Amino acid sequence: MLLITSYWGDKDTFKMIPLTNDCPYSEVIYDPSTTLLVVIGKGTKENFQNVPRLDEAGDAIPVKKPRANGKSYKEQRTTLNVLHEYYVVDHKEQEAFMKMFAVNFSDYNYSRFLRDIETEPIIGKEKPSLITEDGRELKA
Repeated sequence: MLLITSYWGDKDTFKMIPLTNDCPYSEVIYDPSTTLLVVIGKGTKENFQNVPRLDEAGDAIPVKKPRANGKSYKEQRTTLNVLHEYYVVDHKEQEAFMKMFAVNFSDYNYSRFLRDIETEPIIGKEKPSLITEDGRELKA
């Protein structure tokens, strides 16, 4: 697999992509907000999932009042074929996995994306300050 720079949501991260067809994984993604290394296998499994119920035009059918889960449309439970996912939580195990599968492990600077969730703050945009009508910032 090849380590490449990518993004996850609005954050920069790295991914691993397969170089050959015999690779057992289709993709590996590091999630910087949870510090998980998400490994997506090539095997599929059936999984129950709620999906929007659609009308004849293909639009989601609205509900009269919002549901308990916050959705404003009807849902139906269906089975979907989804890829197997594995989550590598421990930092040392993440590095060991990358060392085992990434051909450019020693050349790629993956450590700029890794963080210790226990000691480092969440990476992301700062929340905007609350401002009064006259433009003053409210203190917490």
